[in-house]
Amino acid sequence: MPLPDSIVGYTQADGVRVRLLLEDRFLLIDHAQMYSSQQSLGCLSSISCVSAPSTEILQQNSIIYFNVLWAELLPSTLQSQPAVLTIDYCKVKNDKKATLDRVSFLIDVQNERACEAWIENLLKRSYRNTIRNKRLFVLINPFGGQGTAMTRYKKYSAPILAAARCRVEEIETKYRGHAAEIIENMEGLEQNYDAIVCCSGDGIPHEVFNGLSKRTNAATAFKMPVCQLPCGSGNALCLNLVGSNDLSFATLSVVKGIPISVDLCSLTQDNKRYITFLSQALGMIADCDLGTENMRWMGESRFTVGLIMRVLAGAKYPCRVSVRILHESRTQIRQVYQEHKNNQYIYTSAHTQLPDLKYGTVHDPVPEDWKSIDSSSLAVFYVGKMPWMSSDALFFPAALPRDGYLDMVLIDSSIPKKEIFTILLGVAEGKHFDSKYLHYYKVDAYRIEPKAHSGYISIDGESFNFAPFQVELHTGLGTMLSRTGEFQAPGI
Repeated sequence: MPLPDSIVGYTQADGVRVRLLLEDRFLLIDHAQMYSSQQSLGCLSSISCVSAPSTEILQQNSIIYFNVLWAELLPSTLQSQPAVLTIDYCKVKNDKKATLDRVSFLIDVQNERACEAWIENLLKRSYRNTIRNKRLFVLINPFGGQGTAMTRYKKYSAPILAAARCRVEEIETKYRGHAAEIIENMEGLEQNYDAIVCCSGDGIPHEVFNGLSKRTNAATAFKMPVCQLPCGSGNALCLNLVGSNDLSFATLSVVKGIPISVDLCSLTQDNKRYITFLSQALGMIADCDLGTENMRWMGESRFTVGLIMRVLAGAKYPCRVSVRILHESRTQIRQVYQEHKNNQYIYTSAHTQLPDLKYGTVHDPVPEDWKSIDSSSLAVFYVGKMPWMSSDALFFPAALPRDGYLDMVLIDSSIPKKEIFTILLGVAEGKHFDSKYLHYYKVDAYRIEPKAHSGYISIDGESFNFAPFQVELHTGLGTMLSRTGEFQAPGI
C-alpha cells in the first residue's frame, strides 16, 4: 500500500487548517484553502479560531527534504485533544549558514494512523541517499584553532545531531597522535558506528586515516566514512565535502552525508609508511602552512599573508623531483576530468591489509620511466588530492575524489614576481590553472629530495621531517561523507 503524500493539520499557534504536501523535492505547507474554507480545529481544542495563518508558517511555506532532520507524532493522551506533529529541520540561507528550527501542527485523533504513515514517507524522502539515526563517533580536538572546538560543538552541532536522533559518542583528544591511537585500538569500530566525525582542523582526519591503516583489518576499516566538523584553523576536508565552513551547515551535511569512495596515498619517509588524504607541500606553501604558527590567531588569512612575504623575499627551495607524469597538457587534463567526473569507483580487495607499494619506498631506486627534475630555484611544490586547500585557495581545480590521480603544481622562483602574484591572485577561483608560468600535472607517484639542510615539509597540514619522501596513490581506498556524493568545487 503506498504511503500517503499529504495530511491535513492545524497550526499549533492559532489552529488554522493547513495541508502538508510531499512534493518531489520539498515539503509544501499549503495554506491556499484557508481563506475560503475558514476551517479550523474548532471544538477539537480550546485554541481560538482565526482566519490568517501564523507568521511562522507564512515565512516558511516549504522545506526541502535535505533540511528535514526528523518528524514524529506525539499521540493524544485524551480522546478530546489532538495529537501533535513536530518537524525538526534546519533553516538554510543562501550563504549556506544553517539554524535549527521546528514547526508543529495539531492532528485530529482520527488521522493519527494516516499521519504516522505520512511521517514515514517524509523521512524516506528526507534520507533517500543515506541512513537515518546515524551512529557517530565524534573526536573533538580541544586544542585546535583558537581552542573553542568543544564550546562550538555543544552550541552548534550537538543540538542538530540530537534533533536528527543520531546516536553519538564523543571523545576529546588529549595530545598529538591520540586520535590515531584511539582509532587503531578501538574494538567493534565497524560494527558500532556509521561514521567517524572529526570536530577539528585537518590534523585529526590525518590521524584517523593513519589509525585506520594500522588496524588488523585495514582495508575493510577504510570503508568507514570519515568527515569533519570545521573547528580548526584549516578545514579543507569540510570545505571540499560540504562546500561551506559553517559549523551548523556542516553538521546538517554529516546527518545527510552520502558515503563516497576516495583516493588515498601512501607516503614513505625514513623507515615509516603514512597515509595522506589532502596534500603534500615543500617550499612557499609549506613555509606558510607551518612557518606562520605565530599568526594562527588570523585563521586562514595567515597563509595568504605568509605567502606574500615569501614572494617578495624571492624565496627559493632547491630540490630534486622524480615523478610519474600521466597527463601534463591542460587539454589532456580537461579531457581526463570529464571522463572521470562521474566515476563511481568502489574499492574492493581480497586483502585485509594496506595495498602493496607498487613503486617501493623512498629508499628504493627511482623507476626508469619517471621524469626527474633538478631545480635550484623552485618556489612552490604542491601536490593535492582535493580542489580546495582553504576557502580562498582553489589550488587543484581538476582534482576529483576517485580519478586515480594526484594533482601536482610546480612554480619556479625565476619567473617575474608580478606573474607569481597573478598566479596567486587567481588561485581563489582556480584561474591559475591556465597560467603558462606554472606546471600542472596529473601523476600517481613521485619522490622529492630537498637539497637544503633545513626547512618545512607539510603533509595534510602537519609538520613532517625535512627529509626525502615518496608518495603513491591508491585508487578508491578510503571513504568519506559528502553532502552530494562529490567534491563541492566548480571544476574545469
